[in-house]
Amino acid sequence: MPRLRPIRPRLFFAASALLFFIALAEAADEAVPTLQAGWPTFTQDNRPWTRWWWQGDAVDGPNLKRSLSAFQEVGFGGIEVCPIYGVKGGEGDYLPYLSKKWIEMISLTGNEAVTRGLGFDLTTGTGWPLGGPWIKADSASQGVVLKKYTLAGGVPVELSVIVPGLQCLVGVDAEGHWIDLTARVQGEKLSWQAPAGIWRLYAVGSRPVLQQVKRAAPGGEGNVIDPFSVAALDRFLKPIDEAFKKYTAAPPRAQFHDSYEYFGANWTGDFLQEFSSRRGYDLRSELPGFFGEGNPETAARIRDDYRQTISELHQAFVAHWTAWSHAHGSLAREQAHGSPTNLEDVYATVDIPETEGSFAGVDNTEKQLPMMQFASSAAHVSGRTLASSETFTWLGEHFRVPLAKLKPAVDFFFLAGINHIFLHGIPYSPQEAPWPGWEFYAAVNFGPNGGLWHDLPAFNAYVTRCQSMLQSGRPDNDLLLYFPVHDFWQKGGDTVTEAASASSSETTLHGLVEQFSTPGQWMVGTPFHDTAMKLWLQGFSYDEVTDHFIAAAAAQGGDLLLGGNSYRAIFLPPTQWLPVETLRQLVALARGGATIVFQGSLPTGVPGLSHLAERQREFDASLATIKLEAIPGTGIRRAIIGEGRVLVGSDVSALLAQAGISREPMTDLGLRCLRRRESGSTSYFIVNSGTKPVDDWVELETAAASAVILDPLYEDRFGLAAIRPGHSGATQVYLQLQPGESRIVRLSDSRGAGGSPWPYASRASGASRTLEGVWRVHFVEGGPALPSDFQTEKLGSWTARDDPEAKRFAGTAVYTLDFDFKPSGAGDWRLDLGRLSESARVRLNGQRVATLWCPPYSVLVGKFLRPGSNHLEVEVTNVAANRIADLDRRRVPWKIFNDINVVGLDYQPFDASAWPVMDSGLLGPVTLDPTARLRP
Repeated sequence: MPRLRPIRPRLFFAASALLFFIALAEAADEAVPTLQAGWPTFTQDNRPWTRWWWQGDAVDGPNLKRSLSAFQEVGFGGIEVCPIYGVKGGEGDYLPYLSKKWIEMISLTGNEAVTRGLGFDLTTGTGWPLGGPWIKADSASQGVVLKKYTLAGGVPVELSVIVPGLQCLVGVDAEGHWIDLTARVQGEKLSWQAPAGIWRLYAVGSRPVLQQVKRAAPGGEGNVIDPFSVAALDRFLKPIDEAFKKYTAAPPRAQFHDSYEYFGANWTGDFLQEFSSRRGYDLRSELPGFFGEGNPETAARIRDDYRQTISELHQAFVAHWTAWSHAHGSLAREQAHGSPTNLEDVYATVDIPETEGSFAGVDNTEKQLPMMQFASSAAHVSGRTLASSETFTWLGEHFRVPLAKLKPAVDFFFLAGINHIFLHGIPYSPQEAPWPGWEFYAAVNFGPNGGLWHDLPAFNAYVTRCQSMLQSGRPDNDLLLYFPVHDFWQKGGDTVTEAASASSSETTLHGLVEQFSTPGQWMVGTPFHDTAMKLWLQGFSYDEVTDHFIAAAAAQGGDLLLGGNSYRAIFLPPTQWLPVETLRQLVALARGGATIVFQGSLPTGVPGLSHLAERQREFDASLATIKLEAIPGTGIRRAIIGEGRVLVGSDVSALLAQAGISREPMTDLGLRCLRRRESGSTSYFIVNSGTKPVDDWVELETAAASAVILDPLYEDRFGLAAIRPGHSGATQVYLQLQPGESRIVRLSDSRGAGGSPWPYASRASGASRTLEGVWRVHFVEGGPALPSDFQTEKLGSWTARDDPEAKRFAGTAVYTLDFDFKPSGAGDWRLDLGRLSESARVRLNGQRVATLWCPPYSVLVGKFLRPGSNHLEVEVTNVAANRIADLDRRRVPWKIFNDINVVGLDYQPFDASAWPVMDSGLLGPVTLDPTARLRP
């Protein structure tokens, strides 16, 4: 029988914000348990932040102050400044990176942000990845170059060894004996008389990739640095240190390192020495295998050792950058994805690990989850509070993404454990720039000219409320899901083609590094991804874990302690190669009382080549301590080790049932959830990701005495939940959720006092009332010009009118209607706007009701209605697609930016001239639907 999770104290770190203030007291038995509920005082980190691109760094004081004030007014918590390429024709206003004037503007930004209560992060360098004009070839990223020859021994030969940056030249005979010939190469020529026999020569060289910084700002152009060299990083940081001696504001909250895009980098100058010291053997002695020759298993093991070394070198690079950030009073925020590393380990090297997602054109929903969870898991298992995201990168085409499209995307980030959203993004644009102002090449523009600004405060408020819960307490996941990185690393790659002649060009080995890029398509179809998705879809909660963090885990009372959290078991998906140190630790954790679950079968051996026989013997000895016996009728084998146990089987559900770990059955209803825990309470973030409404008792696998429900769409919509005992002592909460809606449910093990019941409602008997009459439509803001006001008795798109200005208008119109209302026996009334393009602020009888920016476009309005005459105002804002399409049809030159300029989803030059006119406005029908109070 599944073991329930009673609410109990856990080890936890202080969170950055308190979620709710709830006064708990004993209540009379005859009353429904009640709690005081509400939202906390929000912090900077609770609010969403945004990336702020400084194009050409052509910024000035008045526009910086104006922009920062605007960011504060719409509900941002902070900004991240990213200097990038500039605007054509504006070169005279460029501020070169690190110049005196640039430092003055960064200082002003830091000071003005503090004045407005905003946080401030700063990209290290300009554009991405790290690099600049002072990075010479000796510090630039490098690619390995490989070449091989065949020689007959016994006669002197002179061979031109044409390989740049020669690292080593090794001769190998038919018996596998090798000779280091590197010192014999003089002026790219080898003079040598080989011993008798046929000899193969293997040359390893390197050359600077000479990749240039992408989207660099003026003064930041130049070579990308070697991402495997701490010395190169120090040379990169030295001019930044010197320039910032004149910085006069508080340090940025965090330095930021953007996604790993060091293309072609797979070598560093001292790689052979680093490999030898880290792996315990000389790579020169195994060059045939490194070149992909000989025994395929040996070659794969050598590749594994190479990939692990590259991973460790980049992690050391990131750790050094983190230490530099700390030394300057800042945290470190890092995007590790794309790197050839054990991603979670590198994410955990920094203070705020950051993922990204929401790409159009790919599966941007559930299949990305295991990839995104590397970042959130890194925060969880290392005891950190925040896991951030570059959010909405290419969510849709420029100017066509409505606020409604943001909600399912941001909810998915939240469900993945991300709790610190960075919008991607807002380009700096001076007030005097004609519409649409300065643009970034990629969508979505969340700035004042992007078409979303008018009602963005409502979206930002939603994010803020959600993150106030998601940043409180500690994560409450049951499993640690092992990432078998060596199953990805220990595989072969391309072989090297033999040089046909001494004058042939060198060969670059492709497939040498294993880059784990976003959005994670590389893992789809692998056993790890398959298992992660089975757990997710069946309602089991997990954090991903690596060898490094398994080594840091401890067993206590049947649980596993890691990062200040406790877990119920470690779950290993089908895994072939497992380090002996990890296996020993798993056995030790089992002896201490932990549950270790292997899906499929036990691993077969150790990865890598170093001391293989010795490590395999130790592995086999540890494996022999796991004496498995079949559990009749289950298909599962079990071994009792000390106080704990090891379970082996194929069926995920059966394994976890045997482990006593229960799932969240709400997934069967199309609901997805995430849990956070504080002392004495557990909070659920729940989203209806299905296509059907949920109006039923929902079982939560947490014992509780009382509960409150909060709707994060609204500031004041919360109340006491109806609860009852579930199966085996679980708690059932009555929930009403339309598709796409979300709720926060907080469970307490105490019965509280104070508060009102949650407003459960059902459709009452009686006909829906369509609001009819004369709608008066008044355009209030936007452009390029305000269309003519009009009146209509039939709602429809304002673009359908015979008004050319309406067809190209982007902005806001106010719809007003006077209607009569006769009260009936309904307990409440729901106003439904019908079709809406795209968001609306609703006022009824002069009172603000709500901003409706995502489905369902309806809201309870009974308390605002009055008998007799009523006055309804619906302030509707569309997206900016029609206006931008009009500019392109008229060939107005608004795409005036250097570098990539502006491109579409296909990365081709952006052109909206062929777009059809998009519907805009209140399309209706607008109805009032009677509701009745529901008492579950």
